[in-house]
Amino acid sequence: MRIISGSARGRKLEVPKAGTRPTSDRLKEAMFSTIESYLAQSDVDWGQVNFIDLFAGSGAVGLEAKSRGAQQVVLVENDSKARSIIETNSSRAGLAVGIANVDAYLWVPTFDVNILFLDPPYDHPDVQVQQYFAKICGDERLSSALLICERGVRSVSPFALASQEILPLVWERTYGDSKLWYGQVGLDPIT
Repeated sequence: MRIISGSARGRKLEVPKAGTRPTSDRLKEAMFSTIESYLAQSDVDWGQVNFIDLFAGSGAVGLEAKSRGAQQVVLVENDSKARSIIETNSSRAGLAVGIANVDAYLWVPTFDVNILFLDPPYDHPDVQVQQYFAKICGDERLSSALLICERGVRSVSPFALASQEILPLVWERTYGDSKLWYGQVGLDPIT
């Protein structure tokens, strides 16, 4: 595991020995390529981005966003061993991020969010993930956010219970045994 791009490019990251499934570098590269395209189309610079990484694990995804210049990054993780690894990784990479010790399903935005990434364990029921997105999609602090969810390839859409008026554009990409779902919040979707 490493940081792919930005100020901390090439920095190796520790990964918890158990209890997490790190996002592969290949999948991370593909996801950040999509994010870069989304930001360019939105006329938003990384320095304006508030990025949330739920079920952060090693912090690799959130640290990647910070390395690329995200203004604010919050990593949500309630496992103490994983939080310790996040602290080590952020310190070694020289990247200042917020770390929230809360169950990711209970986290709600307290500031405007541009990008929210959710990567729950694959064994969490699809309906639990769907209920979380249905709950937060209408939050005004996510009024123009890009929502990204990583799940197992056999999972159903995490956005299935979200209102189509609030989340009008959803697309997915498969990478090996993982799938990324993207959802654009708001009535002016960006493709």
